[in-house]
Amino acid sequence: MSVFDLLIKARELQVPVLQIADNLPLEQLTGSELDKLAKQAEEWNISIEIGTKGIEVSHLMRFLEIAKKFKSPILRTLPAFFGNTAVFDEVKSNLAQVLPAFERAGVIIVLENTEAFTAAEYVTLMEQVNHPNLRLCVDLANALGKMEGPYYVFEQMMPYCANYHFKDVEIIRSQTLMGFSVHGKPSGLGQIPIKWVLNKLKSNNMFPSVIIELWPPLQEDIDKTVALENDWVTESVSNLKSIINEMN
Repeated sequence: MSVFDLLIKARELQVPVLQIADNLPLEQLTGSELDKLAKQAEEWNISIEIGTKGIEVSHLMRFLEIAKKFKSPILRTLPAFFGNTAVFDEVKSNLAQVLPAFERAGVIIVLENTEAFTAAEYVTLMEQVNHPNLRLCVDLANALGKMEGPYYVFEQMMPYCANYHFKDVEIIRSQTLMGFSVHGKPSGLGQIPIKWVLNKLKSNNMFPSVIIELWPPLQEDIDKTVALENDWVTESVSNLKSIINEMN
């Protein structure tokens, strides 16, 4: 899908927020294409949140301009590419350099909790930088990469949560009974405690955007995989809307 196809899909699903992240890198679009995308999203009343990966100063500043073009309240980024660790002091220094510009623009950097750091390290980073325009994008499935449980991780990170990625998974024991596998599930049908998460946020008067993210398993071929993902998207949006409606 192109980024324009994704916007059309968001309209079909009647979702109010679409987060466009590093799997569809916006820096590869021309200025006129970005303008066209921003205009179409505004016409369809879909709020665009901007995402990328990496913490290089020049890269973050470039994406600040893109975020401003889309009136995005956040810029979601990763401290390191998935599967990698990061240097704590480098992340801290780079973020500190760009945060004054983000504050002036009214854009919050939300750092997604990948396996680069433990939950405690992310909290320490928030405390040491101590800036209102630096918060966390919390993804409880990612926490499995550090062998940390969802309840513990969310309790640690909730005070800094400004964006929530709802990636649902199921953990099942292997057929040999010696080991476990983690599989993606449609949102609301896995083991991530979404109702508990949303209730915790609501009880603390916190209302970040909730972004559905999916891990559909590879099927026999790409067409069947895409078809499965399409089914999961529709089911996930319906499930999440039902959960939110039950809480209101």
